[in-house]
Amino acid sequence: MKRILGFLLMFALFFGLAACGGGDPTVPTETNTKTASITGTTPVTITVGDPFDQLAGVTATDSETGDITSSITVTGAINLNTAGSYTLTYKVTGSDGNEVTVTRVITVLTAEGCPVNQQKVNGICVPIAPTKIVIMHGAPYEVDPFHADFSGTEQLERQQKQLEVETRLNVDIEYKAYPSNAPWGPDRVTAIVQSSVAGAHLADVYWSVSDWIQGLAKGDAIVPIDKYLATTGANIHPSYLEIGSFQEQVYGFGAGKLTVDTGLYYNADLVASLGVDNPTELFLDGLWTWSRFEQWATQVQTALTAQADDMYALGGIVALYAENMIPLNGGSLLNANTGRVAFHQNPALETYAFLNTLYTKGLFELAPAYDAGSPQWQAGKVAMHPGNLWFVNADNRWGGLEFELGFVPYPRSNTYTGDYVSPVSGVAVYHIASGMTPAKEALVFQVWNELQIWQTDAQMELSFELSLMTKFDKEEYVEAYLSIYDKVYLELINAIGISAYSENGWRRNANLGIREGTARTLMDQIKPIYEAAFENYLNG
Repeated sequence: MKRILGFLLMFALFFGLAACGGGDPTVPTETNTKTASITGTTPVTITVGDPFDQLAGVTATDSETGDITSSITVTGAINLNTAGSYTLTYKVTGSDGNEVTVTRVITVLTAEGCPVNQQKVNGICVPIAPTKIVIMHGAPYEVDPFHADFSGTEQLERQQKQLEVETRLNVDIEYKAYPSNAPWGPDRVTAIVQSSVAGAHLADVYWSVSDWIQGLAKGDAIVPIDKYLATTGANIHPSYLEIGSFQEQVYGFGAGKLTVDTGLYYNADLVASLGVDNPTELFLDGLWTWSRFEQWATQVQTALTAQADDMYALGGIVALYAENMIPLNGGSLLNANTGRVAFHQNPALETYAFLNTLYTKGLFELAPAYDAGSPQWQAGKVAMHPGNLWFVNADNRWGGLEFELGFVPYPRSNTYTGDYVSPVSGVAVYHIASGMTPAKEALVFQVWNELQIWQTDAQMELSFELSLMTKFDKEEYVEAYLSIYDKVYLELINAIGISAYSENGWRRNANLGIREGTARTLMDQIKPIYEAAFENYLNG
C-alpha cells in the first residue's frame, strides 16, 4: 500500500510540475516510428537448379529521402543445388539513423518438387529414411557431444552442429567403440581389414593413428580423399595432409593442425631446491645446448648424490632422447624427403655418442620406464624426464604428481644452426572406409567435415596457448612451448611395419647401443632391414 501511494504521489507531482511549466521542453517525445522500410521480402519457394535473385522485387524507401533500395545489404547464403530451407536477412539504415531488419525464408525443393529429405512416391512427397553414418573411435566419449561422459570442448556448439547436419543432410550419426577383437595396434588394423574383405565394414569413418595407414591402405580398407581436398576438404591443414599421406595419396586427416607433443619435463620443486640454473630460462636465453645440458645434468647429479644414492638427474628411456635430439643435430631416422634410412649417419651417430657420455657418467637412472615413468620419477627422486604434453593432466600418467612440472624443449647440438624441429608420428587421424558407393562416400566425408569446428591459424594458436595455461603453473613454461609449438616434421620410423621394440627394432637397438657404446655396430646391422621395409612402404 505504501509503495502504491508513493507512486501516485510522484505521478501527481510530475504532472503538476508539467502543468506549471516545470518540464524540460528540450526532451523530445519518444516514438517508435522509423523513416525506413523494406518491402517485397515474402517467402519464396523454388526448385533445385532454378535461378534466384535475392534482390528481385525487394525495395527500400525512406519517408524523408525516398528510394534507398541500393543501400540494402543481404546476409545469409542459399545453395541452389541442395534442397532445404534457407534464411536471408535484409538490412537498411534510414535517414534517422535507425536500422531496419527483415528476414525472409527461401525454400528450395528437390527436382521432384519435394521438400528436403523427401521423395515422390505415386505422386506424393514422402519422407526419406535418414542415412546412418557410423564413426568408430577408441573412446567415443571424447568425440560424441551427446555422450553422458563427453570430455571434449564446446559441447553445446558441437551438439547444435550435429543436429543441424543431421537435419539438413538427412543423416543419423552414431558413434561406436571398437569391438573387443580390435583393442589397438596390429589387432585393430587386422579387424578393420578383415571386415572390409568380408564386405561388412565396422564403420564408415575410422579413428586410428597415422602409423597404421600403410596396413589399412594396402588392405583396401580405407580410401584416399584427394578428390575432395579442393572442395569439401579444403579446411584440412597442410600438416595433416602430410602426416596422412601414403604413396602420394592422402588417407588420413584431422581438424586443427599438428603441434609439438614431446619435450623434457622436470621436477621444478626439486630443481629449485638444488640451486642450479632453471632449464626453461636457459632455453629462453638461447643457452640450451648439448654442452650446457651436460653441465646442468652433472651439477644436478652431484647435488642429488649428496642427498641419496637412488636419485638421478635424468630419467626415462635413452632412445626417446635420441629420437628427439637427432633432428636438433641436423639428422633424422627415416628421411621422408629423400626416401633414405638415416639413423646410421653422422648426425645420429654423434647423438648416440653424446648420450652414451651422459649415461657413462651415471646421469641416467638405472631402471627407467616409458610414459608414466619409474617409481623414482613418480616419487620425486628424478629431476628430468621425457614425455608428451597430454601426460601432464592424465590420471594414468602425471596428473597425480605431487610436484610442480616444468617444461623445456630438447637441447640443440652446439653446431646445429637450423630451426627447432620435433618429430611427429603415431598421430590420431580419421579415415573413410572403402566399399561405399561414390555418393555415400562423398556424403560421409562431407558429414565428418561439417561436424568439425574449424579455426584460422591465429585462432588455433590462441586455443593452444589457452590449453597450455591449464597445464602449466608458470608463464615461462607456456612461453617456451609456444616458441616451438608448431615446429614439427614427419618421422616414419614407426610407420613402415617394423615394431620399435622387436629384435631388429630401432628403439630397442638404440637403447642398447647408447648404454653399451655399440650404437654404430647395431645401427649398421638393422639398416638393411629398414631399407627393405622403407622401400616397400614408399613404392611397394
